[in-house]
Amino acid sequence: MKITKVEARHVPQSMWGNFWQQQKSVRGPSPMNEFARRGEGWSWYTWPQGITVVRITLDDGTTGLGYAEDGIGVATLMVNAHLASLATGLDAWSTEGIWEQMYRASIVYGRKGAALLAISAIDIAIWDALGKSVGRPVYQLLGGHHAKDVRAYASKVQPDDDLSVVKRMARDYLERGYQAIKANFPYGPADGREGLMKNIRYIAAIREEIGDDVDLMADAYMGWNRPFALEMIRELRPFSLRWVEEPLIPDDISGHAMLRGQHFVPIATGEHEFSRYGFQQLLDAGAADILQPDVHRVGGLTEFRRVAQMASGAGIEVTPHVYSAATLHAVLSQPNCTWIEHLTNPSWWGLDQRVNSLFLGEPEVHNGRPGMPTEPGIGLRINTDAVPDLSDWSD
Repeated sequence: MKITKVEARHVPQSMWGNFWQQQKSVRGPSPMNEFARRGEGWSWYTWPQGITVVRITLDDGTTGLGYAEDGIGVATLMVNAHLASLATGLDAWSTEGIWEQMYRASIVYGRKGAALLAISAIDIAIWDALGKSVGRPVYQLLGGHHAKDVRAYASKVQPDDDLSVVKRMARDYLERGYQAIKANFPYGPADGREGLMKNIRYIAAIREEIGDDVDLMADAYMGWNRPFALEMIRELRPFSLRWVEEPLIPDDISGHAMLRGQHFVPIATGEHEFSRYGFQQLLDAGAADILQPDVHRVGGLTEFRRVAQMASGAGIEVTPHVYSAATLHAVLSQPNCTWIEHLTNPSWWGLDQRVNSLFLGEPEVHNGRPGMPTEPGIGLRINTDAVPDLSDWSD
């Protein structure tokens, strides 16, 4: 079954919907904490919001869709100017061979970052087309099992100076059936000892509200340095956190290994890592208790599967970054994936709770469990009301 066409279009809209609108101004650590702030939250330094959407066509007319974050259209350019020609004409079932060709051909400008976003989008589109061609959901093609129990954790509790509001958020998620909750830390090294203690009071308030039987995770979003992180995880021991996420920038692999070696709190990282080669470095260094590859960044479903299997061999749990239809298929396909992150907002905000409103068909989460995909392929369709420029790609 040959690939006859690969094409990409840039959509200058957020794939995060209402969640980006809330998150971009939220207070908290970030990799830019070393510099003077020039605006609210993340909004002053992040690239514009946008995605690249890839469509592939097979020789029998079957089409597949994939997408990845792409704020300025560079991944779209990489697909159309280079990677599309490599995949065109190849057997779509040769997923690993196609992946290797795209990765190796883009080494001079790729290996990480935008090139892997482009490869991810193409790879997901190929799997979508393959599933459609045989009338089966992609997780079944990847070896997934109907009986697998996948739980969603609520992400996230947002920082607020009023801890009663923080508690209300946590309680809202419990009432909606989630049995695990992740919170954003409010403070980082620039806030000194006072910020550290405020972080502790924040986590203590959430733990008090949800009790000891609910898993609690917390995210530093690459915003701490080694001294602050070491003191933080030491102070966090009494709260039985499921993990502390991205305490340091991704490139500080030895720093993650040092923190993990203290055995105070499990360490999670990987949402900003790319390809199995990056994750092999994390495994070799003993840098993480939980790996968090993003299907739309790591290299698509083909590379996610490789990473998950590497982690399984090392006895390491995989809990991927963010919720998407492709991510759910990935989780259902691997035995060492039992949790999936679900971006959500407090119900009283009255916002659309869909993670990605640019597409239709994303399985909904009810009572802390994602719905089982039943449609052939990934199961997504373009929401032409939200993205009218892609109406000609709507099946």
